[in-house]
Amino acid sequence: MLLRFGVANHRSIRDYQELFLTASRRIKRQGISFPVLASQQAAVPVVAVYGANASGKSNLIDALGEMRRAIVLSHRSLGALDPIPRHPFQLNGTGAREPTRFDCTFTISETDDTNRTSDHDVAVYEYGFEHSSTEFTREWLFRTTRKERMSTQTLFERQTKNGQTSMNFGSSLRGENKTIANLTRPNSLFLSAAAQNNHPQLGRLHDYFSSRWKTILNANPMTDQLVAERLSNYAHLEQLLPLVQQADLGISAIRVEEEETEESQVELIQEVVGVVLRHRNESDEDAPFKKALLDRLRRHKKLRFIHATAGEFPHSFEYSMQSKGTQTLISFLIPALEALAKGSFLVIDELDTSLHPDLARAFVSLFSRAEINPNGGQLIFTTHDVTLLSSGLLAQDEVWISEKDHEGASRFSPLTDFKLRSRDDIERAYRNGRFGGVPASDEFIGQSNSCLAS
Repeated sequence: MLLRFGVANHRSIRDYQELFLTASRRIKRQGISFPVLASQQAAVPVVAVYGANASGKSNLIDALGEMRRAIVLSHRSLGALDPIPRHPFQLNGTGAREPTRFDCTFTISETDDTNRTSDHDVAVYEYGFEHSSTEFTREWLFRTTRKERMSTQTLFERQTKNGQTSMNFGSSLRGENKTIANLTRPNSLFLSAAAQNNHPQLGRLHDYFSSRWKTILNANPMTDQLVAERLSNYAHLEQLLPLVQQADLGISAIRVEEEETEESQVELIQEVVGVVLRHRNESDEDAPFKKALLDRLRRHKKLRFIHATAGEFPHSFEYSMQSKGTQTLISFLIPALEALAKGSFLVIDELDTSLHPDLARAFVSLFSRAEINPNGGQLIFTTHDVTLLSSGLLAQDEVWISEKDHEGASRFSPLTDFKLRSRDDIERAYRNGRFGGVPASDEFIGQSNSCLAS
């Protein structure tokens, strides 16, 4: 589970900002939380980020995705001289010169047997890094465990200064650490290089970021082909269909069918395969590959949604004929059910786009109900849907406000920073600007008709 995320010098986020996913001790909570013995804290299942347009909400979501991309791709995908992708703060003269920073605190089971995991088998890790456009200047990893007592160890620390890189390894980090350090380029993370070289301990941590962080940076629905591919071997299809049916979309069944590609497209497919094989320097050994690729491209999966009707026979419609709201809901439910099953977390920018407030509320409730979320799945999302504030789903420590200061830098504050009484109407207080995070004006001031005419 994710307990904390920090970022500095990324897009509109100039100064170091932290987002906590831990239960506040300052309030009396009624919703669920997940105790973490090694940190003496409890993780919350949901965090909602509110704020005016251009206040930095999407940049926070983008930062989460950017940290994951650096960990997963820096060693595998960047060439030796490739720049490190980054987007420093632009509204002053120092952003390009200062490093960008990402760090987080999270939990991972220390055993492979998930059926026998106890609270004592869960460790808390703090991992982070800083980088310029050319090199990672700092990288660190600490682990906290609790057996008989609390214990924190340094696993590794990396620092680059004046072109010289030093690595410090803790005694509890076993493996070919020095060999991998020598293979780590200035523009790649040691954690990324370690995973690519089969480091036994760090591979588990790398897997956490690669398989348990899912970020949806826009609310555009998945394509027909992608949804069909995902659902064709989807382990949670039995859970998906009842949720779609409960959403009152008129859908009674979902089918994934295979269809033959039209003959008019077969020649084009053969040409594409030929280009691929020429790029591979085609040989006789490629014949099985060529046949398998052609067979795959000749057939494609298609989604069919069965709608009940007042007549005797139901009607079948393609995915493209469903409303954008239906497509968006399905696109969100597919990764959500995976996150709930794995105990991983899902990040969605603009959850309420194309979703009716009732559907958005029902979606959030999946993570807030103990019987549906026993494994500690988490949801972070941005939204303008103020009705969620009065829905009873979100506790005060699950609501964060995004604002920009007079210099254009984004700041993030939890609702627990504000003095609230139990009887306060949080939705009304937010609408009235009591917490900030709302537009400065509630109407546009137009020019006179004569000015417009001119």
